[in-house]
Amino acid sequence: MRIVYEYDRNGAAARRSLPPGPGRETVLVISARKGPSGGESRASPGSDAAYEVRISDEARARDRAVRAHEEAHLSVLGGAAASPVLYDIVSGPGGENVATGGRIAVDMSEVPGDPEATLRKARRIIAAAYAPGDPSAADARTAARAYDMARKAREEISREGLPPTYA
Repeated sequence: MRIVYEYDRNGAAARRSLPPGPGRETVLVISARKGPSGGESRASPGSDAAYEVRISDEARARDRAVRAHEEAHLSVLGGAAASPVLYDIVSGPGGENVATGGRIAVDMSEVPGDPEATLRKARRIIAAAYAPGDPSAADARTAARAYDMARKAREEISREGLPPTYA
């Protein structure tokens, strides 16, 4: 997480940013204020000024994007979801939470004795991996595993002499 500090010392504004980590966005903006202005006030390190911690608009936009991305996966996964959406959360002032990332466990097991059902399941997982339209690297890895699962199911179907289903 990159935290941006804005503060005012002797009338001069300064800004310091910590380098963002991979896939992380600005989550909190900490602003100097003289007196309370609705946020959580604390003493600024090394000064008598107070500062306010607030959730930035960028962080709220990231939260909405993360939640929409994960819900798109979940809506297509259906019964292949092995968990609810698990969010990486940062708590802001006043108990407001911001999602910075998320994940869903996926049931990648074959359907025992039913290669056609396994093939349908693999296709559902592939569709779910690409449902958000902006798949992550983890989404692409899940899709690759599902492609492999589908290939094995098609091989088993052809060995058994069954016509493949296209559901």
